Amino acid sequence: MLSSFACSALVIAFIGLTSANSIQGSNHPISNDIVCPTNSRVSFVHNSYTYNAPLQKFTDITGSFFNISWYDGTVVTSTIGTDNVPGATRSGTFAGGVFNETLTAMDKRSDALIFSYHGNNYTFTPGPGYPSSLVTLDSYTETIRFESICGGKATYIDVLTYVCSDNQPLAYSLWSMIHTSTFDGLAMSFGATILAGDCPCA
Repeated sequence: MLSSFACSALVIAFIGLTSANSIQGSNHPISNDIVCPTNSRVSFVHNSYTYNAPLQKFTDITGSFFNISWYDGTVVTSTIGTDNVPGATRSGTFAGGVFNETLTAMDKRSDALIFSYHGNNYTFTPGPGYPSSLVTLDSYTETIRFESICGGKATYIDVLTYVCSDNQPLAYSLWSMIHTSTFDGLAMSFGATILAGDCPCA
């Protein structure tokens, strides 16, 4: 059994490796860069989370491109193609708008689940708890990575979103709030707690 000191050292080493890889972009299967029309500008949102629960707890719920009710209550109403195969599309409703998204990459392994998708022409209508202004997204891409850490006892989640919007500060705030609501809510649904930098050694 590892000591608390040893577990902490492993976490620090993992964070260092993650930071280095993020700079090089090696954690993402494809480029998330997008080209915006003249009436909007590109911005990005990067959030990460760690929870005290095995990876499978998360991937059992998030492993289908066609089923994203876990993503802050998003409703998918139409799908085309084969689930989890790049090129598949999903459409539905979220926060008063209609979204259309295409899966661009999917990588499922025993120690990680990574997927990317692209969306177009969405207007976010904020609800309770969100800023009151409308924000139009001309285009967006998102890569989500679930990774097993701490010897399989915990999960690291990394989310990188690029957005073409008419209001960069508001788009950033909305996406960041949605990410936190989504992943905290997902963890709470099966009793996972936030992992604050120390591996669960017991």
